[in-house]
Amino acid sequence: MTKQTQGATGGFPWTPSDTAIISGQTRGLQVAVEGDVNLEYPDGTSCIWPACVAGMIHPHVGFRRILATGTTATGIVVAR
Repeated sequence: MTKQTQGATGGFPWTPSDTAIISGQTRGLQVAVEGDVNLEYPDGTSCIWPACVAGMIHPHVGFRRILATGTTATGIVVAR
């Protein structure tokens, strides 16, 4: 099994920010309170993922920011 196909190997809480960059590889996220999550990728594009369900890991590999603008979910944990 390669690192790209295995599950998360750790995590840390994250507060959405339009300026802060998450260092290192991201493998997904989990939210405590359901809502939209706006992710920015290394090429500068962003996408709002609507209605992220609380309590499950959402597999989004390689994002560099969780933008405050457009994010309504709370209690976010970034998975490594």
